[in-house]
Amino acid sequence: MVSQSKTGFKLVNRAMHSKRKILIAMMDGFSPNYLQASEMPNLKEMIKNGFYKTVNAVLPTVTNVNNTSICTGVDPTVHGITANSYFNVTTKTEEYMDKAELVLAPTIFERAQKQGMKSALLTAKGKTQTLLKSGADIGMAAEFPSRATGSDIRWTDRLGAAPEIYSAEINHWLLKAVQLLLDKHNDVDLIYYHTTDFPMHMEDHMGELSQFHLREIDKLFGEILNGHPDLEVYLTADHGMNFKSLCHDLNKYLPEKGLDIFFAMSAERDPYIKHHRNFGGTAYLWLNSATDFEQAADIIRRIEGVENLYSRYEASSRFHLHPDRIGDMIVIGDKNTVFGPLDQATEDLPNDFRTHGSLHEASVPMVIYNRDVDYSRWDDCTANYHLTQSIGF
Repeated sequence: MVSQSKTGFKLVNRAMHSKRKILIAMMDGFSPNYLQASEMPNLKEMIKNGFYKTVNAVLPTVTNVNNTSICTGVDPTVHGITANSYFNVTTKTEEYMDKAELVLAPTIFERAQKQGMKSALLTAKGKTQTLLKSGADIGMAAEFPSRATGSDIRWTDRLGAAPEIYSAEINHWLLKAVQLLLDKHNDVDLIYYHTTDFPMHMEDHMGELSQFHLREIDKLFGEILNGHPDLEVYLTADHGMNFKSLCHDLNKYLPEKGLDIFFAMSAERDPYIKHHRNFGGTAYLWLNSATDFEQAADIIRRIEGVENLYSRYEASSRFHLHPDRIGDMIVIGDKNTVFGPLDQATEDLPNDFRTHGSLHEASVPMVIYNRDVDYSRWDDCTANYHLTQSIGF
């Protein structure tokens, strides 16, 4: 067992502990190939002595959609978050989907509150703090630690200055914040830890940065579980990551083919453009008229790299998306193709460009440790948001 090493942990006799301590780890961009290729002995020990299954992320495979799904335990039909941004047809503007009032379902923090439990949301990204904050007693984004809420902890005094958002180290700093809460604030019962996927955008699973990033996270997992052997751990991801070679701007492509459209938007659009230039494998398209659908579909089906397209209600039914918060049409790229804003209709991407958003980034791991799992429901556990359903409240 790894527990003999300084970074390992001991298994717990759960019968000895009555008060639950829960860590939900949402590892942004952490697909199964990262797990398999990385030196993560502590996480692999959790898998050995716990529950593991490869499950599916929600389409579009972008952070806000899946983070909200995991945090609420329901799909986007219910919680309403359908992209990183939405298009306001009244004002004709793109707006970030990063406000708590846009979430239509209770968060895990609100559910914990009803159980008399105190909770904390610790995230790398500022957008997650504003989106998922409902019910959380403590909120802190490593991107903006000075905007933390619900606690008198001076995070940077205790942990040093937070690394920049475009780094691997910010995730390590954040996990040390989790450790600080567990060690010094015994009244916190549930912590939601959300990383940034910057390292995955920069390198594949064999890259030096990737290996360093996950090795250090695993060491901290070991330290945390050594100090808190009764801690229940629930871990999954929002999406995987792939190299992409081709991008289309549908706002330019369709008019060049003779059809003016109202607007097209990449579901990936968020403030972190260094990650992905706002290019993603799924796009929403709004038409000027419903009668334009067949012409638009005919043009789009001929575009290199388009894997499929669906009408609003086909997409809502097939991918469990809230129909009022998507376009008239959804366009999905193949493994190599993305959509987003360009200076021209199409661009060949650099060899090292990596992003997500399509069905090809949907496979993600699910790990449950220190919590008994009903294996008779194995076939019912198919999506990443089923993780928080298994918590039991």
